Amino acid sequence: MRRDDATLVLKNGLVVACFAREAEGFGHAVVSAYSDIAKTGGIIERFEPDFLVSQTEIAARTKLSRAAISLYVSGERGSGFPPPHARITSSSPLWDWVEVSSWMHKHAQLSLEEVVNARLSRAINWFVQNPLKAMKATDRDLWEIFEGAAREPFL
Repeated sequence: MRRDDATLVLKNGLVVACFAREAEGFGHAVVSAYSDIAKTGGIIERFEPDFLVSQTEIAARTKLSRAAISLYVSGERGSGFPPPHARITSSSPLWDWVEVSSWMHKHAQLSLEEVVNARLSRAINWFVQNPLKAMKATDRDLWEIFEGAAREPFL
């Protein structure tokens, strides 16, 4: 099948493939895009949307204001917001989008579909950052990883 839904751009010194793929769902789009890039011999180093997010990115993904996110993070609005996972001693810490999206879903701020998509994004990044697995992988292998990510218990 011929596909012409990818655009290659040079961003921050890297070649980035941007897709506008129509598929049955997010997971199908990701697997077929991964497959198409792998067939070219291209090396996939990272998949976006990333699962590590700043407060600004959390606001954008949830369509809430940065001020609202700041109140969640500080505990002034609701309790139990997940702690950051990276750059925790800096002025711009990063949160795990899977944990944040799950928390937001529990507080009626985000759909379950967004939580599943967050898990899929984290799973594909784990996969591409493990080159021994990625080099030998088939589409079926990728689907097994995705199915496992989607089946994780929802807290």
